Amino acid sequence: MGLDSVELIMTIEDKFGISIPDAECEQIYTVQNMADSVFEKIKVEPNEKCLSQIVFYRIRKAFEQFGNEKWNITPNTKMSELLSQTDLKNDWTRLGIRIGLKIPDLVDLDLDKTLNKEVRFLGFKVFDRTEPVAENTLRKFTDWIISMNYEKLISLNNISSKYEIERIICGITEDRIGVPVSEIELHHSFTSDLGID
Repeated sequence: MGLDSVELIMTIEDKFGISIPDAECEQIYTVQNMADSVFEKIKVEPNEKCLSQIVFYRIRKAFEQFGNEKWNITPNTKMSELLSQTDLKNDWTRLGIRIGLKIPDLVDLDLDKTLNKEVRFLGFKVFDRTEPVAENTLRKFTDWIISMNYEKLISLNNISSKYEIERIICGITEDRIGVPVSEIELHHSFTSDLGID
């Protein structure tokens, strides 16, 4: 386990007020493993509110202000279907303002569809471009917004579900290692997928 991994675990322990034994830390490979470990150690107080539903309704209202009909805005709708492709950058800025929370940044492939997925130099693949953010569903967008704004949206003293823990772990991971939350999935390995040593 490298220094970055140790710092991430210490941040998560501090945030939740828990201690994860070293032997258990060595068995944490994925974001989901981390969320499971935290879930086992804290008291969860289920309540009637559904955070993802509350945030989705907020997002839906923002998309309605772009002239979209409410019944066309579902969790499985792609964001690109609801925004102007000719003025996506400005629409994205307005969307963030209307939602009133931090949202993921657009990437190169969102703004220029003609770019190749692979970046090559002298015929060799250097890296893959990040997948377009706006081509994802509102369900994923909701998850990303909750992760990016977990300190505003989730009371650490009153965690109500494992979902909230997962969103907090993704948010902390983005903050600590700099990988955009739109590129963090629960099944991702901290080392091979997210590049933490």
